[in-house]
Amino acid sequence: MQTRRTVAVWLAASLILGAVFLAGCAGTKQSAKRMSFTPPAAASPDGAFLTSSPPPSEPSLFAHEAPEFLAESLQAPAAASAAGATLRRAEARYQAGRRLFRAGQMEEARKEFDQAIDIMLSGPASGADGQAREKKLTELAEAIHQYDVSGLGAGEPEGEPVFEKAPLDEMPEPTFPMDPKIRNQVAEELKATSSQLPLTLNDDVLRYINYFSSTRGRKILVNGLRRAGRYRPMIQRIFDEEGIPQELIHLAQAESGFAPRAVSRVKATGMWQFMLWRGQEYGLVRTKEKDDRLDPEKATRAAARHLRDLYTQFGDWHLAMAAYNCGPVNVEKAVLRTGYADVWEMRRRNVLPKETSNYLPIILAMVIMAKSPAHYGLDQIEIDPPLEYSTVELDAPLHLNLVADITERPVSEIRELNPALLT
Repeated sequence: MQTRRTVAVWLAASLILGAVFLAGCAGTKQSAKRMSFTPPAAASPDGAFLTSSPPPSEPSLFAHEAPEFLAESLQAPAAASAAGATLRRAEARYQAGRRLFRAGQMEEARKEFDQAIDIMLSGPASGADGQAREKKLTELAEAIHQYDVSGLGAGEPEGEPVFEKAPLDEMPEPTFPMDPKIRNQVAEELKATSSQLPLTLNDDVLRYINYFSSTRGRKILVNGLRRAGRYRPMIQRIFDEEGIPQELIHLAQAESGFAPRAVSRVKATGMWQFMLWRGQEYGLVRTKEKDDRLDPEKATRAAARHLRDLYTQFGDWHLAMAAYNCGPVNVEKAVLRTGYADVWEMRRRNVLPKETSNYLPIILAMVIMAKSPAHYGLDQIEIDPPLEYSTVELDAPLHLNLVADITERPVSEIRELNPALLT
């Protein structure tokens, strides 16, 4: 199959020559709620949270909606733990950003908000302090996102780009029937299947195999497998370099269907569905011009490193996958509650978020079916050709229209090849 060679560009950053994207997007997924961090409407008086000992009548923004066993310790202003100091420093930066925003100093406000995120990322990543960190990071990122949309310029742009829904948001609960006849058949197939990822076969995996064989489920599966052809060589290369099982490419299929601009209902973004702050933790930057979570190659590198870190933490790929979906702190809590470092036992005891409970069987079903394409009627899919590209660094911004003129390609194609561009 012949591949086309085209051009891609990155605003004020890099020009990509080849058949795919420009570098630059930003994401893992974690449930998020808009809580204490809200736009200026109900702002506290300037400096209210910046004193060395906040008055008891003004509870910390970071203590709002905290778990009961954390709330008391978070509200103690002088409980001089490292975690408490981190929360107060981040809160001070956030409040400074709010004041600058109200004063119309957008660039300075952005710097303060970025500093708040950076401070939180430097905090403890495990234990009770880690639980507070993860929760408050999500709240902080959501709050800053509201300021972005209101006027900072790095939020959701008008018109372009168009984002797609994340496939996981459309997956049903595994209440549909399971064909008992396929159990022995699939079990026999697995005996002859090699895999770097442990492949567990149980009723829930079989139910999703049955679902992906139905008309509705097959459409989701086929669309992802077709689009995977564009990015498979790049993902395989990065996974090899980072020591990640190749089967975990199907995380991207479940998360986004290999759509670089997929956005979930909780604002996880990109092919690998990073939340804003998790993307920043792995070097995925968002500005008013670009969002690295939307850059297929950068996001793949970040996802591989995040998965590797999770495997190092838990020593089990199934636990790492669950943590990728709901966050490592939630998995740590599930292990402590059950005494089992086993996703299937956690699932049986209903201690994981609902989406995470279904996450592993969905991906394992995809892996099993992809490894036996002929049996599931997947061997006739016309796979998209791999994208070929190279990158040229620029010293100054370059307009897309000029890139289109130079390369003799339509602007729409240049945009398509550079999903990270927001303007």
